[in-house]
Amino acid sequence: MNHNIDKYISDKISELKWQDKQLSEISGLSKGQVSKLKNGSVSKLSAQTFYLIVKAFNDSINNATRIVFLNQKFDLNKWIPKERNEFGIVMSKYENITNSLEEISAKTGINEIRLSELYYRKGALDAYELIFIEKAIGKKPGELFEELYGNKCESHL
Repeated sequence: MNHNIDKYISDKISELKWQDKQLSEISGLSKGQVSKLKNGSVSKLSAQTFYLIVKAFNDSINNATRIVFLNQKFDLNKWIPKERNEFGIVMSKYENITNSLEEISAKTGINEIRLSELYYRKGALDAYELIFIEKAIGKKPGELFEELYGNKCESHL
């Protein structure tokens, strides 16, 4: 998904009258990484990098999302569970599964293979993926970012 992290960083640095060095120090990102992000050289924006930048600027995920993902719709698809036979209907009374991989995939459009990589392997979450997943499971913007990266990133902020 296209992003405008370069514009966001440039605008915020200008607004705060910062140098790139300050963003690097506060976010914990290297000067080189900040430079690449600011110059638009990074095509995939990881969720953790997005979070670190937003928190360094003391901004909200919601506000940053509007700027960084300008004109991107984060509309969820409707999830329609598979039709069940008689036994499946009876068994559904005993299931407590919500937000299954299948349901999140259907709602977000992120395919199940990609979600499996994120759940069970070392796949790095893209920022837009986490934004979609938060929305799909009914979390407020930034809640999962905070849960995933908040404690890990506090030493940088």
